[in-house]
Amino acid sequence: MENSIVSRVVTVLGELEVSTAGVTPDTTFEAMEIDSLLLEELALRLQLSFGVEIEMGELVPEQTVAEAAAVIASKGVPVA
Repeated sequence: MENSIVSRVVTVLGELEVSTAGVTPDTTFEAMEIDSLLLEELALRLQLSFGVEIEMGELVPEQTVAEAAAVIASKGVPVA
């Protein structure tokens, strides 16, 4: 994975029992068959993990993992 935010997003997906085999930064949540309820659970867990506020609707099924990481980075989380 290209950065620590992307890696952590994938880790949290695994904690939510989403299969992360073959997931790349360009994989969409839709391709992982993540529904809106699971996407909200992901947002909640990422808020706790990164200590930032993720508004409802900032993560959407059409987004890639990298785009979700960019949303988190835009909140001041260092990419490292």
